[in-house]
Amino acid sequence: MGGGIAGLAMARALELQGFSPDLIERRAGAPQGGTGLYLPGNAARALQALGLLDSIAAVAMPIATQRILDSGGKPLSVTQTADVWSRCGPCLALPRTVLHTILLDSLRGTDVRFDTSITGVEQLGTRCLATFSDGTTSEYDLVIGADGINSYIRQSLFPDVRPSYTGNVCWRFITKDIVGVEGWTVMLGDGMSLLAIPIGAGQVYVYADMAVSEQQAQRYLTDLPHSTLLANFSAPLSPLITQGPTDAQVHVCRIEQVLMEEWVKGNVVLIGDAAHASSPSMAEGAAMAMEDALVLAETLGTASKISDALAEYTRRRKPRVDWVQKQCATRDRMRGLPGWARVPLLKFAGNALYKRSYLPLTEPT
Repeated sequence: MGGGIAGLAMARALELQGFSPDLIERRAGAPQGGTGLYLPGNAARALQALGLLDSIAAVAMPIATQRILDSGGKPLSVTQTADVWSRCGPCLALPRTVLHTILLDSLRGTDVRFDTSITGVEQLGTRCLATFSDGTTSEYDLVIGADGINSYIRQSLFPDVRPSYTGNVCWRFITKDIVGVEGWTVMLGDGMSLLAIPIGAGQVYVYADMAVSEQQAQRYLTDLPHSTLLANFSAPLSPLITQGPTDAQVHVCRIEQVLMEEWVKGNVVLIGDAAHASSPSMAEGAAMAMEDALVLAETLGTASKISDALAEYTRRRKPRVDWVQKQCATRDRMRGLPGWARVPLLKFAGNALYKRSYLPLTEPT
């Protein structure tokens, strides 16, 4: 496993089923810094099942509304999140590291090994032999690859599967909330978006993306500052960039996805971004990872054979993940429409489109 949200949630879920897993993380310790995180209602439901919702809700910002504006600040749609998520739980926002810390601190029976990575996995009948970067080896009944979009476990099992570019580059950072952001607020320009979400303690998580060709992507990642690219946005969000601190740690990357049909090979299984990374346009990455962990732990706890548990995990999770990935692609295409086509669509059908995308996720997985 890995020490991100998927791996930590997996360890927590396994402990709740009576298992004592090993968690292997290549970083030297818990992540520091980082950006923000928005958790829709199904993520809150997953946290409740992990026994952690109260701890998270105590430090997170409740997000009651999602507002969409054009690049000049004109409102296009407003969605009341409770209209969709009331059966699941509140929508929340917080620094990503806070969720990491709470998940890590919740572990009691997990052997956590930092500064270590898996360098080999060999299938030995019904067992797996894992080799680690420190030269040690261990045998396991099951190896779970929760090691992110650039998963070593996935590459070793499915060498033909590679992350693919979605057509957007993005900038993410945390800064002071000098404009008083209310709820989840996004501004849409031509081929660009600027999103701000309050995460508590007077801070706001800022996310921006831009549609560029794969050939141009590297230039935008390395040569042009985000302040130059986003100059065409006005209030209410533009001051977060034009007047914000110059020392904000900006994370810049290509947005990629992982599309694959099989997540299991022998007694090795993939979860989270390692199996199905997608565009952040649905904000479902953390929720999908935690749901994966809960379903896999449940099937392992109830099935008589690991192979049966893995088959049931795939059966329950694959349609839901496919839905999210298809919705992400649809949303990305819609955001790339010219203003004359996008503005009336969002103005008159914004709430209907939101409900259509998310209502299936209000059902248990």
